[in-house]
Amino acid sequence: MKTALITGANVGIGLATAKVLARRGFNLILLCRNETKGQEAVTAIQRINPAVTVELVIADLTNVDSIRRAAQQVITTHRQLDVLINNAGFSPDRIEFVDNVEKSFYANHIGHFVLTYHLLDLLKASGEARVINLSSAAYALGKAARFFQRNKNLSLMSAYGDGKLANILFTKELAKRYADAGITAFAVHPGVVKSNFGSNFTGTFQVLMSLARPFMRTPERGAETSVYLATAPLSALVKLDGQAGGSGGFFADLNPKLAKHSDNTSKQAADLWAKSLAFI
Repeated sequence: MKTALITGANVGIGLATAKVLARRGFNLILLCRNETKGQEAVTAIQRINPAVTVELVIADLTNVDSIRRAAQQVITTHRQLDVLINNAGFSPDRIEFVDNVEKSFYANHIGHFVLTYHLLDLLKASGEARVINLSSAAYALGKAARFFQRNKNLSLMSAYGDGKLANILFTKELAKRYADAGITAFAVHPGVVKSNFGSNFTGTFQVLMSLARPFMRTPERGAETSVYLATAPLSALVKLDGQAGGSGGFFADLNPKLAKHSDNTSKQAADLWAKSLAFI
């Protein structure tokens, strides 16, 4: 029986993903920030399939000490990890900084980088592990030159885009570095899902979000590509061209897509990895 760890698994896409994987017989580790909501999710998922184990681990993705403790908790209780879904997303309602880094970038990239890094030995032990990083089409608004920079004038959408671009670059470099260790990595655009995302936007973005809301996806639909990448035969995924799919690639609607961005390069991916190591 395989084990999957999902961040942000108490709500939205993360919860929907966890429910489907439970039905498919995965043991689950839910990494959540809120213990009460996390426990409610554990109870709901356990009802779906009493034959699987569902564990709750508490961590704040904007606090590396919290992440390290959570990773150690998983390491001490598990011999291997087959799937890691870095799902939790943070959309800023104002520009804030953690350790001199914009908060949403910290939560969306650095927190997941640190978690993944500390779980690498468990992933290697699987022999065929998959890491799935939830990105977004908003990566198009990101710029690598802004990564790790303290910029109080950054717009909310630019800040969010930076983190989503980093998710893609992190995926690319992770796949490259650990291919020989049996780890594959995929970045995902889940589509625009009905949630509280965008409720804090103003001006043009507020109008656009209001117009788009009736056409947004359910969390269940948003979870489909993550579930596909977690469960499809690996041979069907890795044989794809790495530029537009395969390990290190970008997926949406169950298919590989080309993440078109001038900063989506091997050089930028390696540079992001090197700078992210300062936080482990």
